[in-house]
Amino acid sequence: MKVSFSIPANITAFILAVCLLGACARQGAPTGGPKDTTPPKIDTLTSTRNFSTRFTARRIELVFDEWIALSDVGNQVIVSPTLSKRPEITLKGKKITVVLPEEDTLRPNTTYTINFGTAVKDFHEGNPAENLRFVFSTGDYLDSLTVSGSVLDAFTGEPLEKMSVMLYDITSDSVVRKEKPYYMARTDKVGLFAIPNVRAGNFKIVAIEDLSGDLKWDGQNERIGFIDSLLSVNDSARTPVQFKVFKNQSKPRLLDDRTLRYGLVKLVFSNLAEPVDLRPEVPDLRLVTEKVQDTLLFWYDMPAPAGWQLFVGDDDTVKVKDLSREDFLKNHKVAFGSEAVTGGSKSSGKIGAPASRPNAPKTIKTFNQPPGKPAVLSFNSPVSTTDTSRWLLVADSLRVYEFSVAADSAIPRNLKMNIAWAPGTSYKLALLPGAVTDFYGVANADTLELAYNVYAEKQLGGLNLTLEGLIPRSSYVLQLLSGNTVEEERRFVADLTTQKLTFANMPAAAYTARLVEDRNGNGRWDSGDYFAHRQPEAIFTKKLDPLRANWELEVSMRAAVEDLKRDKGKK
Repeated sequence: MKVSFSIPANITAFILAVCLLGACARQGAPTGGPKDTTPPKIDTLTSTRNFSTRFTARRIELVFDEWIALSDVGNQVIVSPTLSKRPEITLKGKKITVVLPEEDTLRPNTTYTINFGTAVKDFHEGNPAENLRFVFSTGDYLDSLTVSGSVLDAFTGEPLEKMSVMLYDITSDSVVRKEKPYYMARTDKVGLFAIPNVRAGNFKIVAIEDLSGDLKWDGQNERIGFIDSLLSVNDSARTPVQFKVFKNQSKPRLLDDRTLRYGLVKLVFSNLAEPVDLRPEVPDLRLVTEKVQDTLLFWYDMPAPAGWQLFVGDDDTVKVKDLSREDFLKNHKVAFGSEAVTGGSKSSGKIGAPASRPNAPKTIKTFNQPPGKPAVLSFNSPVSTTDTSRWLLVADSLRVYEFSVAADSAIPRNLKMNIAWAPGTSYKLALLPGAVTDFYGVANADTLELAYNVYAEKQLGGLNLTLEGLIPRSSYVLQLLSGNTVEEERRFVADLTTQKLTFANMPAAAYTARLVEDRNGNGRWDSGDYFAHRQPEAIFTKKLDPLRANWELEVSMRAAVEDLKRDKGKK
């Protein structure tokens, strides 16, 4: 049976209208088409006029040509000259409103800049507004001078982002700790900065790592960089300013002390560029000290154990715990391994080392040994004497008698074994009981063993390094690094402006050369001191082409003569 029917015209019209309304309700973002890469721009017709003079308003409105987002205002928005309080910045739709704090009286005849950085982005794609600045003057004209430059890490030479560069119209040294700057800017991702619309004049200028965000330098935890004179800003001053920032290195301060066990005290300092005066109150105390970067290990031994005090410099006193020498000697064994300085283990002669498992398989550590260099043996306590008749050295099953052993003057736990190594040969070393006696009068009770694989000549290369731009009669330290490990170090006084260093029997690897102008002759790089007007020691780094086996590499490295001469003049 076939049934047919018809829909009245008015109902048909109603259904079509509902469908159309549903289509409108389901509207969404269009798909396809090119991605929006255009940054938002200010609508100058509806915004507060930029670059105005005789400006007196407290409210600034910036209207954009599209919907925008506002983020990271605290870090990105910078007002120069600085205000006592941050302005109130709000966003509504396409409009940003900046309200200047009522507590701040704008300085007369002064050009102000509100730099938004990358705080303003378009709503959909996140494109930041380019060079967004609002500039006004309370006087008759706009200041138009610019101070620009870069900020680098003094040790690594790497550019630093988000460093605060500050100009002060007060020129005392203490102003960086007490006052907010007159002008300021922050560095970008490649360490560059620019402070536009600066007035002519002389300014103190510094770069600081403003971790606290208070626009002041804390003097200890935050890095700082400075130049040696006031900055003269005028029409002819166009030279970029370069800062090398550093942790301030003033008088060594004791940060931490710890009695790790009987016979060993650990002292941690802010820096150890200068010697520290240590005065134990016990007159018959035997002691040995060792410096590990900015940590001092203080080894002691005394016949009658008791608590005592160690006077450090003029200001600090360390109380050393009353610990039993007898209990310590019951468990102490002479063994290979450097002394860990972070904790202790009662069951091992090596601090920080876990107790050996019973019946654990014995492992012999093997070193790759370059010919022509001594083998360094590191122990778990300072070495006092050696008995080389109890040293058994074997090369390819044949005993070797021609070798010598000497103490390491810098590290009392190390011994250096000198021998004419045969390239491509394997050696085994056994220290029989009684071969080594340590600071506490304890000799090794067990046989200690090491193995050495000496590089074959075909595995080695040579490096001829020519250093240029040196200052005659100045001290230098040259280091060759593989990764972060110093493989070779040379200390020398330059005779001429050019000097050639030769390194033979080097394992094939990629090396980095690091040259330090060692102004105080202590064999290390030293940071600067802002209050003493001392710049950090000049340091130059160069990545070398990979050294290939059975090959000689010729390399030239140049120091910046101008920088060195400038620093040299501050001696």
